Amino acid sequence: IQRFGSLEDLYRHLDEIESPARRKSLEGARQQVELSRELARVRSDVPVDVALKDLAVQAPDWRSLRSLFRELEFKRLLGAIEERSPAAPAPAHATHPVMSEHDLDALASALSLTEGKPVAILCRPLPIRDGIDGGLLALALREEGWVVPVDRETFRSPAGQRLGAWLANADAPKISHDAKAATRILERCGVRLQGIIGDTMVAAYLLNPARTNQTLSDLSDEYLDQPLGPLPKLEGMPLLEGAETLEPFSRYACAVTRLHERLLADLASHELAALYTDLELPLLGVLAQMEATGVAIDVPYLKRLQASMRAELTGFTEEIYRLAGGEFNLNSPKQLRHPLPERLMRYRELSKLVSTYVEALPQLADPQTGRIHTSFNQTATATGRLSSSEPNLQNIPVKTELGRSIRKAFIPGIPDGLLAAADYSQIELRILAHLSGDEHLIEAFHQGRDIHRFTASLISGCPEAEVQPEQRQAMKAVNYGILYGMTSHGLSKELGISFEEAQAFIDAYFERYPKVRDYLDRQIAQAKRDGFVLTLLGRRRYIPEVNSPDPLVRQVGERMAVNAPIQGTAADLIKRAMIRLAARLEDAALRSRMVLQVHDELVFEVPRQELEPLAALVRPIMEGAIALRVPLMVTMKAGPNWLDLTELRTP
Repeated sequence: IQRFGSLEDLYRHLDEIESPARRKSLEGARQQVELSRELARVRSDVPVDVALKDLAVQAPDWRSLRSLFRELEFKRLLGAIEERSPAAPAPAHATHPVMSEHDLDALASALSLTEGKPVAILCRPLPIRDGIDGGLLALALREEGWVVPVDRETFRSPAGQRLGAWLANADAPKISHDAKAATRILERCGVRLQGIIGDTMVAAYLLNPARTNQTLSDLSDEYLDQPLGPLPKLEGMPLLEGAETLEPFSRYACAVTRLHERLLADLASHELAALYTDLELPLLGVLAQMEATGVAIDVPYLKRLQASMRAELTGFTEEIYRLAGGEFNLNSPKQLRHPLPERLMRYRELSKLVSTYVEALPQLADPQTGRIHTSFNQTATATGRLSSSEPNLQNIPVKTELGRSIRKAFIPGIPDGLLAAADYSQIELRILAHLSGDEHLIEAFHQGRDIHRFTASLISGCPEAEVQPEQRQAMKAVNYGILYGMTSHGLSKELGISFEEAQAFIDAYFERYPKVRDYLDRQIAQAKRDGFVLTLLGRRRYIPEVNSPDPLVRQVGERMAVNAPIQGTAADLIKRAMIRLAARLEDAALRSRMVLQVHDELVFEVPRQELEPLAALVRPIMEGAIALRVPLMVTMKAGPNWLDLTELRTP
């Protein structure tokens, strides 16, 4: 370019370049060179529609920035800008700190004058001090906030008893954000919270189930243009300093009523109001009671299991070192380049069981009751399923003998008691039969056929009695794989067969169950058209991935579109069953209690003499929770622990 003056002149005089190799290289790269120049060119002919003053640094659009960070789940950045961004003007409200019997009496009197109007309440746990378990209770009445530290002593005075009676009054309507947490805290203070008619956390979850954290501050910012900011930490907080210290809690409570009104309107417009009022809200109390009850564990058994597993781990470690010819870090991937996969896998499985369950569970048990109190999370999954945390009791291993030994530690916590488990049989396949309307599937379930053997018989053309175990297993993989959008690649890995054989299985399946194929296609088409799919009870799962230009992301979206209505309907079904069971157990004055929910399974703690009445009550309620085109089937078992269960055969 220095020699010829410009790129154009260079290419006009290309034949003057002495080096044949350079000349050939320039000729071959002509198109790329021109493109590179165009990409690097600073365009000076673009119309400019801004003045210089418009480019001056301005204050950030904090609301748009917060909205973007929430959408992208930038939680750390969101917390940082909440501290820097100016809060929008808050609606005027007064804060009344309740620090004396006189204040408590004034609060009780104010509550008696609410005339049936909903009162917003929030409750946060206080750090345990001197062995006293309590919480900070905030209530909003007509844009006035009342904040009171509560524990068992609070509700023993005359005014405290009046407050406790109002909290326990099912006819006194209350709205909250995370009412289940408030219920648990107040129950530890000796008060049973009733009358919850609204929960902004649950309402927001139904509107946007993909959001992983429905914080009140975020929701207030989004719906009310009123960010609330972070609450002060209660650890070491000087509660007796008065209104200024407690004002943030008052402000949060006052936001709940306004927020709930907005969310209710959106629920109605999205046809989610019935799901909210008839299913999710009643479930709150059921889950709170299950959490409060907890499940008993056999600590001495776990101690014995820990000793035996630790001894086995020591033996594995010594054997692995001997085979490897020296010591190394068994938990370091970089140091595992040895021909010891089987022993290492066994070591890892055993080590995880010991650390995650055998040693951890006894430390999580209440020292007074010997029970573990997990949290059942109602707003944590996009499909509507419940999850469990602190600890996760839905993830107790079942696939290996070692894993199953953990289940033996879960026992009835009452004298002469049993654990009973009620499990839906093949619930997702039955829901698929209902949603697809496929006559072959429906007929098979009505006739009580083994659905995997029946499918294998249809595809192979042989009588069901002649279906071999490996054929049935292959059809089981296909039956369940279809629910999750399994491809021929996935099925070939699952069964250890070629892609061609796997595709032949899938093609034969859809040839025998043509309406299943039609249903799957309809679900994907609906997701692409509407942006969401629905369960039988109207729960929405938004799936933007289904319209992604990226084929891999789009395929993930299509699999979600197929599975979400099935898995979500199964979740809705067992939730409805739980609500009805809790009411019937109370009406029948039985001492049996639900203690665990593991997706399609409910676990009960049962006095031995109540086992038959419980079974007679549980099975029809669970099997009648939702009317399908196929019968629902529930298997019940009972035994001395969660592992050693024997099937109950009742009429």
